[in-house]
Amino acid sequence: MSSLSEMEKKLRVAVERGDIESVTRLLELDVDINSREEHGTTLLILACYLKNKEMVELLLTKSADVNVTCSNGYTALVLSALEGSQDIVDLLLNVKDINVMKKERLFGKTAIHCAAGNGHVTILERLLCCSVPVDINDKDGRTPLWWAACRGRVCCADVLLKHGASPQHESKSKGSPLEIAKKEVCSDVVEMMEEAIRLRSHPYVKGDVSIMRHQYEETIAELQSEVDKKEELRQSSLVHESEVRRLRTEIQEKEEEMRCLVSTLATVSRMASEKIAESHTTSDEFCLSQPPDDVMYAVSALACDQWSDVGLELGYTMPELNSLTSLITASHSKLHVILRTKAAAVGTSNVVGIILSACQRISIPICAAAIRDEVVKRQERLRAQNGGQ
Repeated sequence: MSSLSEMEKKLRVAVERGDIESVTRLLELDVDINSREEHGTTLLILACYLKNKEMVELLLTKSADVNVTCSNGYTALVLSALEGSQDIVDLLLNVKDINVMKKERLFGKTAIHCAAGNGHVTILERLLCCSVPVDINDKDGRTPLWWAACRGRVCCADVLLKHGASPQHESKSKGSPLEIAKKEVCSDVVEMMEEAIRLRSHPYVKGDVSIMRHQYEETIAELQSEVDKKEELRQSSLVHESEVRRLRTEIQEKEEEMRCLVSTLATVSRMASEKIAESHTTSDEFCLSQPPDDVMYAVSALACDQWSDVGLELGYTMPELNSLTSLITASHSKLHVILRTKAAAVGTSNVVGIILSACQRISIPICAAAIRDEVVKRQERLRAQNGGQ
């Protein structure tokens, strides 16, 4: 095996940590997904060993090779069948061109041998639906039923017998499944095998086995349908998660805009309070006695670069605006001058109307309404105090 590059080492560490985000990012940099370390372990085999279904799924979508073996001859499927990782086995079996009959190096066992010998019934049934011969041999001619009988896996033996496994299949030197069951004193398995031998001598047994196989195929088809439905739901969930992330980002942006606005209004309010204090008048007197600077500053801050639109709305021509603002650099100051000039032209009593007109041009109607309400309330209070004058 060639030594791993630094990027391949980082990728392997990310797989070990289960860091989906880092693995995705590194694979986008064209790091070899099928790189193998000194023992021949690939990223996919490593993820199967760690039983990380999400990582396995990611690597499969990136075209990881499912038939590569490590130094002991284990493929991802053989390892997952041995460990009983049912969800991962389902993912692997859905990969096109997977070799379900590939054997590990020590005993020559396939995935179905491993599932039978380790008591993983559901995985065993799933593999039997993949056209794997029920009496497939390992190096010594032992079948999956032999391994189930040797280790007392009653349920697995039952499934294999119902699929037509032979209790009398002779291995090279280890005897038949029936003989090993008797040797291991596994009475339940012995009974099942003897009953299977007796039934198979019946003239109608061939038809019975065919019916049972058909029933199993229907059950597997139903299970596969459920898997497909769950996959559709998962894909739909991923779409919704993406939309939620987008909306959260948008909310954060709006919250930041609101914080800036609140800060601006607080500054405006402070400036207005200082002006009132300097003039030694009440806030209501200040509001009517001169153009309300606090409101003008707020309008200016909110309108930003729309000052020319506001000016045109108030009756100015563009040449007049250019002449009026030629010596002013800041856009909010330009609008401020426009409003004050208009106020001087029409009289202080119409300042509120002018500001309201300007507010209609602002893209933040809630803030415009708040400014409007505050000014109108002050006007009404002062008129009430003056007896409606």
